[in-house]
Amino acid sequence: MTVLTRETELTVKEDLWFPYYLQNILDFVKAGVILLSPEGKILFANKMALELLKDNDLEGKDFSLFFTQQDREIFWPNVLTILENEGLYEGEGYLVPREGDGFVAQFHFLRYEPEGAPPFIVLTFQNLSHLKKLEKSLREAKHLAFLGRMLSDISHHVRNPISVIGGLARRLKESPEKVSSYSSALIYQCERLEELLSSLERFVLLRKPCFKPAEGKEIIEILKEKFEIELSGENPELVLNTKGFNSFVFYTDPELLIEALSEIIKNALESHRLLSHAEPVSFSAKVCENQVVFEVKDNGPGISLDVLPYIFNPFFTTKSGHFGMGLTYATRIMEELGGEIEVLNLSNPTVFRVFIPLDRRRPERRYLLFKALDK
Repeated sequence: MTVLTRETELTVKEDLWFPYYLQNILDFVKAGVILLSPEGKILFANKMALELLKDNDLEGKDFSLFFTQQDREIFWPNVLTILENEGLYEGEGYLVPREGDGFVAQFHFLRYEPEGAPPFIVLTFQNLSHLKKLEKSLREAKHLAFLGRMLSDISHHVRNPISVIGGLARRLKESPEKVSSYSSALIYQCERLEELLSSLERFVLLRKPCFKPAEGKEIIEILKEKFEIELSGENPELVLNTKGFNSFVFYTDPELLIEALSEIIKNALESHRLLSHAEPVSFSAKVCENQVVFEVKDNGPGISLDVLPYIFNPFFTTKSGHFGMGLTYATRIMEELGGEIEVLNLSNPTVFRVFIPLDRRRPERRYLLFKALDK
């Protein structure tokens, strides 16, 4: 750490005004404090900044050394440009200390231009890792509480087929000559249990999203493969209206998004099949401002007002032979992707809309702003 005395007070970066006693004051601040040149060179760092960046000699180093390669090329130049134009920047970023793991930091930058002295930048930052872990723990606790509320429903859905299996097994023991008829019923109940356990497993063990650029064409082509039968024939059950969407690129987890969309489409197809004369289910996709909007319409019997509040609840269904986990699973995925599902119309047609951010990242992390301004 640079020790500033009255003799060195006016020699720091072209006579930067910095009373030596301020160093001792700033060392008491429980946040990293760094003074930077307009180009990003470190002029001074307080004690907490040294601890956070795991470096005992920061003076003269470029602050960009503590960013990832991508942030050095895009984020950091953008921050300096914003400071030059606006004088202030606040946001989050990822810092990589000399030793140990990187961490998410909350930044507050201020460009200061004192009269009669060269300009400099004041940076304060804090490690948000503990807060991020707490947020994660709260989300996990929320899901655990949700699972706790599901237990009674789970036990009900497991107990019923087990009771049937037990009854059939006892009858089979008493009347072995009826093995053919009883075995079919046993197989059906076992398949129901397998289906239940599979739906619970994918809900509980939903993986963490892996965000990356996804092409609209990629999403549509996979959906075409999954619903090839429903899309084929002279009277298809499903039609796609995605003209112009193929060329769009957005930032998401395409695999999880496709799973959520598939559940909503399957739900619409099931409603469609309840009315033989119904128009085919319609699926459309478009980009609207900063969102990708997917829309699924069906002309089935619709959703009654008394049922509407419960359609996303686990194990809620009005359809015989279903567990009612499809829309629950889709909702869980949307929570992870930062999107949402809404129901617009309840009948004629019933419309589900899925909203996904075009890009969760802030503009300053995606492209060089000054190039965009030059254009």
